[in-house]
Amino acid sequence: MHYCAMKLVLASASPRRERLLKRIVGKFSVRVAHIDERIRAGEGFAHACVRLACAKARKVADGKSVVIGADTVAYRGGRNFRKTDDEKTARRVLLLLRGKTHYVITGVAVLYPSGKIVKYSVKAAVRMKKFDEKTLAFYLRSGEWMGRAGSYDISGKGKLLVAAVKGEKETVVGLPLSKLRRILARR
Repeated sequence: MHYCAMKLVLASASPRRERLLKRIVGKFSVRVAHIDERIRAGEGFAHACVRLACAKARKVADGKSVVIGADTVAYRGGRNFRKTDDEKTARRVLLLLRGKTHYVITGVAVLYPSGKIVKYSVKAAVRMKKFDEKTLAFYLRSGEWMGRAGSYDISGKGKLLVAAVKGEKETVVGLPLSKLRRILARR
């Protein structure tokens, strides 16, 4: 079956991933994949992101659509900073990252109806500003940190906290586009 004739599905609850995918494809649907997103003991972050992206894609696969799954982890050293819905945790994470460089990995899986899966990860380095308490308090009040890896959204108000990104900015947002564009163009 030719890619053009197939439906495209994004296996994600993230409106940021949806906005990013709209940049490179016209029409697609969104299906939320409810999976256990915990990283296994001893599992590398890149491996975990790819494994979770694959699990999301497989969870919503219908055998007729090309499904894109993605998962993002922010980390510094051996410590990962997954999504949080707790302001106290978000404050602690942002203070740990303040003035330092951390890394963000997004794993991507493209699952075809044939069962073929193309999977990869992309890494970016993020240097945070030495933001003051007033800036931190403003950002925490915004609530934008909820459900975000690293407790910030670089595509929104969180850019106030970021000094520089080395690598593809879309990786930090949650869906690196350059390689995905090439994969989808191959059909």
